[in-house]
Amino acid sequence: MENITFNEQDVKVPFLKRRTARESLRRVLETLGFEPGTVNYIFCSDKYLLKINRQYLNHDTYTDIITFAYSEQDLTGEGFGFAEEGVKGAKQKNRLSGDIYISVPRIKENAKLFHVKQIDELNRVLVHGLLHLAGYKDKTPKEEALMHKMEDKMLASCFEGYASQK
Repeated sequence: MENITFNEQDVKVPFLKRRTARESLRRVLETLGFEPGTVNYIFCSDKYLLKINRQYLNHDTYTDIITFAYSEQDLTGEGFGFAEEGVKGAKQKNRLSGDIYISVPRIKENAKLFHVKQIDELNRVLVHGLLHLAGYKDKTPKEEALMHKMEDKMLASCFEGYASQK
């Protein structure tokens, strides 16, 4: 049974290379000091994700991603200390679990807007979801800047060929 799954709700994602993405996302988790519990990516339409955004978050806006964390911590008495470099001095192994909903139309639109390939934008959002599960936030300008820096770092170190694409 796979720990990282890809599901299509009401859309298709033909540009996703599932095996390659799964391996890269496992490297991201390992780099952050985590192991996967069950991480479900659910690809959907704008309409589907808007319904979730309204129902669970009381937001009436389109978005590219919504993350619901269901992580369990294997406690050994000491917590993780997150830093820009990731996890330092951890004496426990956390399992990350959650559902990550991604709007495929937002990915396509953002790829055009930012002049990048659809797969590159998708990979960035896949990593973004894992970073949310790992505790990173993006509500303030400072948090958002750190999130973008970590996305770039994880993409460059965990996704083969990424650095040569930029």
